[in-house]
Amino acid sequence: MTRALVMVVAALLTAFLAVAGAMAQVKTDPAQPRMEQTVEGTIKSVQGNMVTLEDGTELSIPSSVKVTKDQLKPGAQISAEYEQRGGHKVARSIQIKG
Repeated sequence: MTRALVMVVAALLTAFLAVAGAMAQVKTDPAQPRMEQTVEGTIKSVQGNMVTLEDGTELSIPSSVKVTKDQLKPGAQISAEYEQRGGHKVARSIQIKG
């Protein structure tokens, strides 16, 4: 009886460790590159560091993105590469097309 109990406990412990190990591998590695996406459109409005395109897309423009504020105006055509951070689209680069 004791031997059977030891075998059951060992099996449960092994199963627990296997599941815990698998879950640890699922966590996102912060060193992995983020997925960049591209958007093109016409600027509808600019408020502070936020640009809204005609299609409703909102982009946050950090100070690290080199673009002059007078280029970011309603009616300007842009192409931007961005990444998702905390549910927000954060620009990595912007090109003014017109």
